Amino acid sequence: MVSRRLGGAGLVLLVLWLSGCSHAPVRYLKPAPGPVVILGDSLAAGVGAPEGRGFVGQLEERLQIEIVNQGVPGDTTARALERLEEDVLELEPSLVIVELGGNDFLQKVPPEETFANLENIIGQIHELETPVLLLGVQAGVFSDKHGERYEELARRLEVAYVPNILEGILASPALKYDGIHPNEEGYRKLADKIEPVLRRLLGEMERI
Repeated sequence: MVSRRLGGAGLVLLVLWLSGCSHAPVRYLKPAPGPVVILGDSLAAGVGAPEGRGFVGQLEERLQIEIVNQGVPGDTTARALERLEEDVLELEPSLVIVELGGNDFLQKVPPEETFANLENIIGQIHELETPVLLLGVQAGVFSDKHGERYEELARRLEVAYVPNILEGILASPALKYDGIHPNEEGYRKLADKIEPVLRRLLGEMERI
Protein backbone atom coordinates (compact mmCIF):
# COMPACT_ATOMS: atom_id res chain seq x y z
CA MET A 1 0.00 0.00 0.00
CA VAL A 2 1.28 3.44 -0.90
CA SER A 3 1.18 6.09 1.79
CA ARG A 4 -0.54 9.15 0.31
CA ARG A 5 -0.36 12.54 2.00
CA LEU A 6 -1.33 15.89 0.55
CA GLY A 7 0.86 18.56 2.05
CA GLY A 8 1.88 22.12 1.34
CA ALA A 9 5.53 21.22 0.75
CA GLY A 10 6.40 21.06 -2.87
CA LEU A 11 3.13 22.57 -4.07
CA VAL A 12 3.72 24.95 -6.93
CA LEU A 13 1.21 26.74 -9.12
CA LEU A 14 2.21 27.94 -12.54
CA VAL A 15 0.61 29.16 -15.69
CA LEU A 16 0.99 26.77 -18.60
CA TRP A 17 -0.14 27.67 -22.08
CA LEU A 18 -2.24 24.79 -23.33
CA SER A 19 -2.83 23.94 -26.96
CA GLY A 20 -6.28 24.96 -28.06
CA CYS A 21 -7.37 26.80 -24.93
CA SER A 22 -6.47 29.82 -22.86
CA HIS A 23 -3.78 29.75 -20.24
CA ALA A 24 -4.83 28.32 -16.91
CA PRO A 25 -3.21 27.62 -13.55
CA VAL A 26 -1.88 24.08 -13.26
CA ARG A 27 -1.42 22.40 -9.92
CA TYR A 28 2.21 21.48 -10.01
CA LEU A 29 3.19 19.08 -7.31
CA LYS A 30 6.83 18.32 -6.61
CA PRO A 31 7.59 15.28 -8.80
CA ALA A 32 8.97 12.03 -7.46
CA PRO A 33 11.93 10.37 -9.19
CA GLY A 34 9.61 7.70 -10.55
CA PRO A 35 8.46 7.03 -14.12
CA VAL A 36 6.02 8.84 -16.37
CA VAL A 37 2.89 6.65 -16.50
CA ILE A 38 -0.15 6.74 -18.77
CA LEU A 39 -3.45 5.35 -17.49
CA GLY A 40 -5.78 4.75 -20.40
CA ASP A 41 -7.71 2.48 -22.72
CA SER A 42 -7.20 1.18 -26.26
CA LEU A 43 -6.03 4.58 -27.50
CA ALA A 44 -3.15 4.54 -25.01
CA ALA A 45 -2.51 0.89 -25.90
CA GLY A 46 -2.17 1.90 -29.57
CA VAL A 47 -4.84 -0.38 -31.02
CA GLY A 48 -4.85 0.10 -34.79
CA ALA A 49 -1.12 0.78 -35.20
CA PRO A 50 1.94 -1.49 -35.37
CA GLU A 51 3.51 -2.28 -32.01
CA GLY A 52 5.21 0.78 -30.58
CA ARG A 53 3.69 3.15 -33.15
CA GLY A 54 0.71 4.35 -31.15
CA PHE A 55 0.87 7.88 -29.79
CA VAL A 56 2.64 6.74 -26.61
CA GLY A 57 5.48 5.09 -28.52
CA GLN A 58 5.78 8.07 -30.82
CA LEU A 59 5.97 10.46 -27.86
CA GLU A 60 8.67 8.31 -26.27
CA GLU A 61 10.69 8.53 -29.47
CA ARG A 62 10.27 12.28 -29.88
CA LEU A 63 10.91 13.22 -26.26
CA GLN A 64 13.52 10.53 -25.57
CA ILE A 65 11.72 9.34 -22.45
CA GLU A 66 10.21 6.08 -21.26
CA ILE A 67 6.48 6.01 -20.54
CA VAL A 68 5.04 3.11 -18.56
CA ASN A 69 1.99 2.26 -20.65
CA GLN A 70 -0.96 1.17 -18.54
CA GLY A 71 -3.43 1.35 -21.41
CA VAL A 72 -5.97 -1.50 -21.34
CA PRO A 73 -8.30 -1.91 -24.33
CA GLY A 74 -11.95 -1.69 -23.33
CA ASP A 75 -11.28 -0.01 -20.00
CA THR A 76 -13.88 2.33 -18.56
CA THR A 77 -13.13 4.94 -15.93
CA ALA A 78 -14.58 2.59 -13.29
CA ARG A 79 -12.25 -0.27 -14.23
CA ALA A 80 -9.28 2.07 -14.42
CA LEU A 81 -10.14 3.32 -10.94
CA GLU A 82 -10.08 -0.27 -9.66
CA ARG A 83 -6.52 -0.82 -10.93
CA LEU A 84 -5.21 2.67 -10.13
CA GLU A 85 -3.41 1.61 -6.95
CA GLU A 86 -1.50 -1.32 -8.45
CA ASP A 87 -0.90 0.01 -11.95
CA VAL A 88 -0.08 3.62 -11.12
CA LEU A 89 0.17 4.68 -7.48
CA GLU A 90 2.48 1.88 -6.38
CA LEU A 91 4.96 2.99 -9.06
CA GLU A 92 5.28 6.41 -7.35
CA PRO A 93 5.23 8.16 -10.73
CA SER A 94 6.72 11.55 -11.49
CA LEU A 95 3.86 12.40 -13.87
CA VAL A 96 0.61 10.66 -14.84
CA ILE A 97 -1.16 11.06 -18.17
CA VAL A 98 -4.87 10.19 -17.97
CA GLU A 99 -6.64 9.15 -21.20
CA LEU A 100 -10.06 7.73 -20.38
CA GLY A 101 -13.76 8.15 -21.09
CA GLY A 102 -14.31 6.81 -24.60
CA ASN A 103 -15.54 3.40 -23.49
CA ASP A 104 -17.82 4.98 -20.90
CA PHE A 105 -19.58 6.78 -23.74
CA LEU A 106 -19.77 3.66 -25.91
CA GLN A 107 -21.22 1.70 -22.97
CA LYS A 108 -23.68 4.50 -22.17
CA VAL A 109 -22.26 5.18 -18.71
CA PRO A 110 -23.92 8.32 -17.32
CA PRO A 111 -21.59 11.32 -17.76
CA GLU A 112 -21.93 12.17 -14.08
CA GLU A 113 -20.43 8.78 -13.20
CA THR A 114 -17.65 9.10 -15.79
CA PHE A 115 -16.47 12.48 -14.56
CA ALA A 116 -16.86 11.55 -10.89
CA ASN A 117 -14.53 8.62 -11.56
CA LEU A 118 -12.05 10.87 -13.38
CA GLU A 119 -12.11 13.29 -10.46
CA ASN A 120 -11.48 10.41 -8.05
CA ILE A 121 -8.56 9.15 -10.15
CA ILE A 122 -6.96 12.59 -10.37
CA GLY A 123 -7.56 13.24 -6.68
CA GLN A 124 -5.74 10.06 -5.65
CA ILE A 125 -2.82 10.91 -7.94
CA HIS A 126 -2.64 14.40 -6.45
CA GLU A 127 -2.44 12.85 -2.98
CA LEU A 128 0.98 11.56 -4.08
CA GLU A 129 1.94 15.15 -4.94
CA THR A 130 2.20 14.11 -8.58
CA PRO A 131 1.18 16.30 -11.55
CA VAL A 132 -1.42 15.12 -14.05
CA LEU A 133 -1.92 15.64 -17.78
CA LEU A 134 -5.54 15.01 -18.78
CA LEU A 135 -6.36 14.13 -22.39
CA GLY A 136 -9.86 15.03 -23.53
CA VAL A 137 -11.67 12.52 -25.75
CA GLN A 138 -14.30 14.48 -27.62
CA ALA A 139 -14.44 15.06 -31.37
CA GLY A 140 -15.87 12.18 -33.37
CA VAL A 141 -16.94 10.37 -30.20
CA PHE A 142 -18.41 12.84 -27.72
CA SER A 143 -20.76 15.76 -27.95
CA ASP A 144 -19.55 19.27 -27.23
CA LYS A 145 -21.02 18.96 -23.74
CA HIS A 146 -18.52 16.22 -22.92
CA GLY A 147 -15.71 18.47 -24.12
CA GLU A 148 -16.93 21.19 -21.79
CA ARG A 149 -16.96 18.72 -18.90
CA TYR A 150 -13.34 17.73 -19.55
CA GLU A 151 -12.26 21.36 -19.64
CA GLU A 152 -14.23 22.23 -16.51
CA LEU A 153 -12.67 19.30 -14.65
CA ALA A 154 -9.17 20.26 -15.78
CA ARG A 155 -9.60 23.87 -14.69
CA ARG A 156 -11.20 23.02 -11.36
CA LEU A 157 -8.57 20.42 -10.42
CA GLU A 158 -5.75 22.52 -11.94
CA VAL A 159 -4.27 19.86 -14.19
CA ALA A 160 -2.58 20.20 -17.57
CA TYR A 161 -5.04 19.47 -20.35
CA VAL A 162 -5.06 18.69 -24.06
CA PRO A 163 -8.57 19.02 -25.53
CA ASN A 164 -10.16 17.11 -28.38
CA ILE A 165 -7.36 14.64 -29.01
CA LEU A 166 -9.37 12.85 -31.72
CA GLU A 167 -10.46 16.03 -33.49
CA GLY A 168 -10.03 15.71 -37.24
CA ILE A 169 -8.81 12.11 -37.00
CA LEU A 170 -11.80 9.78 -36.96
CA ALA A 171 -13.53 11.82 -39.66
CA SER A 172 -10.69 11.07 -42.06
CA PRO A 173 -10.51 7.56 -43.59
CA ALA A 174 -6.78 8.05 -44.22
CA LEU A 175 -6.16 8.47 -40.48
CA LYS A 176 -8.24 5.68 -38.95
CA TYR A 177 -7.93 1.93 -38.52
CA ASP A 178 -11.61 1.39 -37.79
CA GLY A 179 -14.57 3.40 -36.55
CA ILE A 180 -13.05 4.31 -33.20
CA HIS A 181 -9.27 3.83 -33.50
CA PRO A 182 -6.64 5.78 -35.44
CA ASN A 183 -4.02 4.10 -37.61
CA GLU A 184 -0.30 4.88 -37.30
CA GLU A 185 -0.66 8.16 -39.17
CA GLY A 186 -3.69 9.07 -37.06
CA TYR A 187 -1.68 8.41 -33.90
CA ARG A 188 1.06 10.64 -35.31
CA LYS A 189 -1.48 13.47 -35.56
CA LEU A 190 -2.62 12.69 -32.04
CA ALA A 191 0.98 12.82 -30.77
CA ASP A 192 1.39 16.17 -32.54
CA LYS A 193 -1.35 17.59 -30.31
CA ILE A 194 0.03 16.18 -27.07
CA GLU A 195 3.76 16.72 -27.59
CA PRO A 196 3.97 20.52 -27.03
CA VAL A 197 2.04 20.36 -23.76
CA LEU A 198 3.92 17.31 -22.48
CA ARG A 199 7.28 18.78 -23.50
CA ARG A 200 6.49 22.03 -21.67
CA LEU A 201 5.28 20.12 -18.63
CA LEU A 202 8.44 17.99 -18.44
CA GLY A 203 10.60 21.07 -18.89
CA GLU A 204 8.90 22.88 -16.02
CA MET A 205 9.27 19.80 -13.82
CA GLU A 206 13.03 19.84 -14.38
CA ARG A 207 13.18 23.41 -13.09
CA ILE A 208 11.37 22.73 -9.82
